[in-house]
Amino acid sequence: MLGLVTLLLPSALICFVVATAHSVSAQSSPDKLPETPGKQVFVAVCTSCHDASLMTDAPRTIEGWVDVVYLMKDFGAMATDAEWKTVTDYMVTNLALVEVNKAEAAHVQLVFGISEAEAKDVVAYRDKQGGFKTIDDLKKAPGLDAAKIDTLKDRLLFK
Repeated sequence: MLGLVTLLLPSALICFVVATAHSVSAQSSPDKLPETPGKQVFVAVCTSCHDASLMTDAPRTIEGWVDVVYLMKDFGAMATDAEWKTVTDYMVTNLALVEVNKAEAAHVQLVFGISEAEAKDVVAYRDKQGGFKTIDDLKKAPGLDAAKIDTLKDRLLFK
């Protein structure tokens, strides 16, 4: 009997959490999310199980958001490969804290809204300089717009 309880308890707990999150999600709207490409897919996939405030109230790095996507898949969240890519790109572009000295070119491209070639140039410049220590160092990177950097300043980490 104890073995059966041990086996069924995790499943019951997951069902309870999902059911509770479903009822909460009806109470909160995703209005805090930026109106950018991918929002509709992001909201459809992510708020089917939980409240939108989980995405806006808990800052995460790019790695943290990627881990969340894997976790949601493991918990059974359903989406196509294209939808998962859209969800991940939306989180990286709009929500993630960016460790500017670790970010790969693809993420630099998404966050700063630049071309693939420009993103590779930024990463090459960063690596040649030994990293960015301040926002002013980042503004010296080729292809980056200082005004865009200023709008992202609360999301940029210089570790």
